[in-house]
Parts: sequence; C-alpha cells; structure tokens
Amino acid sequence: MLVFNWKAFISFTTLFIFVLSLGIWQINRGYEKKELEHTYFVKQSMPVEEIKNNNDLKTNNLYRNIVIEGSYHDQSFYVDNKTNQGKAGVKVVMPFDLLDGSSILVSRGWIPFTNRNILPEIETPSGVIKIQGILRPVSESFLLEDEEMQPKQNPLLVQSINLKQISDYTKISLMPFIIELSELSPSGFVSTWKPLNLSSMRHFGYAAQWFGLGLVLIVGYIFFLRRGSDK
Repeated sequence: MLVFNWKAFISFTTLFIFVLSLGIWQINRGYEKKELEHTYFVKQSMPVEEIKNNNDLKTNNLYRNIVIEGSYHDQSFYVDNKTNQGKAGVKVVMPFDLLDGSSILVSRGWIPFTNRNILPEIETPSGVIKIQGILRPVSESFLLEDEEMQPKQNPLLVQSINLKQISDYTKISLMPFIIELSELSPSGFVSTWKPLNLSSMRHFGYAAQWFGLGLVLIVGYIFFLRRGSDK
C-alpha cells in the first residue's frame, strides 16, 4: 500500500524548483551575454572614432575603439590582486582630462607587482597627447563595496575602484565610463581586459547541467515512490 510521504514530496518539490530556477537564470544570462557579444563585435568592426569632447562620449559609442586628446591627471591608482599569465600585478588606473575640461577614467593596463614593500614606478607622458582604447561602461565589478582610502598617496594601492570615491579623492568630476587603453597607445601597458568573463555558450552549458540535474531528481523521486509502493 502506497503511503504518501509529505516530507519527501516537499523536499523534492523545493529542490526541483531551486534547480529549475538556476537553469532558467543561466538561460537568461546566456541570452544577455549573446546580445552583448553581438554588440561588442559589431562595435569592434567599426572604424576608430575620434572623440572631440564629452558630448561625443555617448552610450552608442560603448565598446568602440576611440581616440581622445588631453592629458593625464597626476594621481594614479593601482588596483591590487590582478594576475597575468600566473604573475602577480596591479592594474594602473588614472583620470584623464579632455581638452574641453571634462575628465574620464583610463585603465592603462597591467604591470607586475612582486615586491609587496615597494610600489612599482611608472612613467606617465606629460602634456597633451592622444590615446586610443575601448570605451566601456563602469561595470559592477568596478563598483565594489566602499573601502577607506588612505591619506594622500601617489600612487595609491586600492583593492577595487569606486568611481565616486576616486572623484572625491581627486576632486575631479568623472564621466561614468572607463577607457581600456590599447597597448599601442604610448602610455599603455599590458592589456588584460576581456569584454566577457564568461561566454554565452558557457551559460547555456551550465543551464543544460541544471536541467539535467532536475531530470535526475524526477527519476530519483519516481524510483523512491515505487520502492515505497512495494513495501
């Protein structure tokens, strides 16, 4: 005689809904990444856009290769715990002043940082120069939890970059974009930035795994019910 097991049913239902929701979330993320991949590759196929002022830095220029003219601010930030081919290092980030007086954050790239007692020295071009790089939005990974910045130091070692904190620290109003500098630029270091940390196909693959686990749960629950009916 089959006796309905409410505890087993509730446990199965809760776990199945959880697994199913993770699979659906991965599917949605996959489509979001697929759209972003398409946008990125389309923008990268466009010719380099020369930006004259901050009005040209619009969202339709995101992920395009752009050229801007201006000068570096004297304050630099080293974003810690950045690796490249297994080597420890930092990402160099500096404000850049355009000719119209507006400012934008520039990621100059990765440099090695092996001696934790001495910050690496860098050279920064002085005067008005042209730089080339990819314009991207300030991503969530760049706006991490607040951290207390030390008294005036240059360069300043930080664990993350918070646009508002940099603006407050440097007394500069920064546009809500970042330029990932090309290694071909005279002030560029090693470029390690990737537009997508995880491809859309990886998300679809993870979704298939979660749905597969859901199928295993169904089979397992049916087997559990049959065993109960045989007793």
